[in-house]
Amino acid sequence: MGHLDTIEKAAQKLITLCQKEKQTKTDKEKMLLIHAEIFKSIENLAECELCGAITEMIVTMTLADVTAKLCKECGVKSLETGKIQASKQGASRKRTRRAKTPTSASPKSKSKTDRTPSKRAAPVEEPETPAALHTRIEAQTGIKKADVKRLHKIVQDIATPMTPAHTLDYVQREVEIAKIRVDADALKKAVPLLT
Repeated sequence: MGHLDTIEKAAQKLITLCQKEKQTKTDKEKMLLIHAEIFKSIENLAECELCGAITEMIVTMTLADVTAKLCKECGVKSLETGKIQASKQGASRKRTRRAKTPTSASPKSKSKTDRTPSKRAAPVEEPETPAALHTRIEAQTGIKKADVKRLHKIVQDIATPMTPAHTLDYVQREVEIAKIRVDADALKKAVPLLT
């Protein structure tokens, strides 16, 4: 059963509980459990960077030096055309960062890269994997890894760049809404590490 099926079945259970003539404390507890189940399933859904579709399975694909996380349909289209093209709806969507190509470098820096081709071929620095980041933040702040993952998701969902203070305020509000139990000092340490 996929995440969307889980969400649908959990929502039906919630509707059934809400339609009862009189709800009890037990019903409220059941609703909270259903809410947690729905929230967990929603967190596991991913967005296609081209069309914006939400799906259970995303593939990271690199074609012609462009990398994107794609749904099944966009992945097939990209393979057929041999390149990743933005659709009409997803033209303004963000793409994953990639290193500058030599064609975008200034003439001065081009001559420098021509003299040292080994530097251009070698990766500058491997980015830290999310799992390693979560483990490191858990060790530094004492926040449980599951909560670190949820905080990371909140930080990643910030649409535009914010100042560090605004980012912290935003994450604090989201933590309150999501009812994540995190110490305020630990949160102040974790947010800069996640951005």
